[in-house]
Amino acid sequence: MKYKRQGQILRIIHEQNIKTHEQLIGELNKKGFNVTQATVSRDIKELGLIKIPMPGGGSVYSSSNDIPEELDRRINMITDTVRSVDYAMNDIVIKTYPGMASAVAASVDSAMRGEFLGSIAGDDTLLIIASSEEKAAEITEKLRKLFNEGV
Repeated sequence: MKYKRQGQILRIIHEQNIKTHEQLIGELNKKGFNVTQATVSRDIKELGLIKIPMPGGGSVYSSSNDIPEELDRRINMITDTVRSVDYAMNDIVIKTYPGMASAVAASVDSAMRGEFLGSIAGDDTLLIIASSEEKAAEITEKLRKLFNEGV
């Protein structure tokens, strides 16, 4: 049942722009899956779903196993949401417009997988932890180029 439900979740997010857990629960209920918020949250985590920004605003669920062209499109869409990229010691801080840090984090995680130890996003700030100050400087430079941010 779990795999059928998760397969249905993937179909739903590929066919529709799903913005919230509640919307996803509603669509699953229409398909005959009686699910709770906790179940959907677990499924989203297990499937590795992320939220990506939409051109007109807002964000929707997407599979994190995007093809490279989709990743490029997503990076290009969020370029305008990044306000600054800077680092201190081994910490890199990316400032975004309100509500966009998670989308930027998902894109950076996908684009730079394995280059840093971890990241955490708030509402308008993304913190990335590098293994050293030298690595933080290198990643900061890559991110500035990626986001066309010349600070």
